[in-house]
Amino acid sequence: MGKQKRLALLLHPFRRELYQVLCQNPGTYLLELVDMLESPLGTLTWHLRILEREGLVKSIKFAGKRLYYPRMLRSQEAEMAYLTMRSETAQKIFLYVLNNQGCYQEQMAENLGVHHDTVRWHVSRMEEVGLLRVLREGRMKRHYLANLGESLLAGSLNVVTEAYVMFLMEKLEDGCLNPEIRERTDEGVTIRIDCPEKGQDCFITIRLKEWEFGKFDEEISEPDVIAKEVKAQET
Repeated sequence: MGKQKRLALLLHPFRRELYQVLCQNPGTYLLELVDMLESPLGTLTWHLRILEREGLVKSIKFAGKRLYYPRMLRSQEAEMAYLTMRSETAQKIFLYVLNNQGCYQEQMAENLGVHHDTVRWHVSRMEEVGLLRVLREGRMKRHYLANLGESLLAGSLNVVTEAYVMFLMEKLEDGCLNPEIRERTDEGVTIRIDCPEKGQDCFITIRLKEWEFGKFDEEISEPDVIAKEVKAQET
């Protein structure tokens, strides 16, 4: 792609807004972006395709849906951890394990009022991404926080790294936008770029939201098979 086309990559106001929204809300589903940006699906898909093609954005299939997140902003394991914890049920299970290290599945189900199949499903997903570790004890299993779970609590997964800032600056320099860092903290960065068409400076501001439990909606639900099993056992 030539320099003229690269020049417009983040100079386009909607694409710049889209990228900033994704940086603030990494791991967002397509229809969520439609609501957040109040944009037609076709327009949004077109701009996402450009950002993905140019290496600023990545997409993956997760829990049956395609989600988007900025490349290099956080590690893929961090993105998967945050996505797994979007569910209110997952958060309750995670907090229970946090406060009851070595607990059993039956204890979680009974104390949380959640069906044991639902608990097992969420635990399996959290174990898979590295939030929890499960140790077998005979026929029983004990549950503990894993390293990634401890990092999530400490907030160390949710920082703007030096590697990301360098990556973004290189992308902007490649587009001849003469980027300049105006503000930098662990939680965010503001970069000034030239906007020749407007004759004034433009700014890209990336600020990560602080992680806290209960902040996400119940976006990722248990599979239909679990719901059917529960209903069958109740009738």
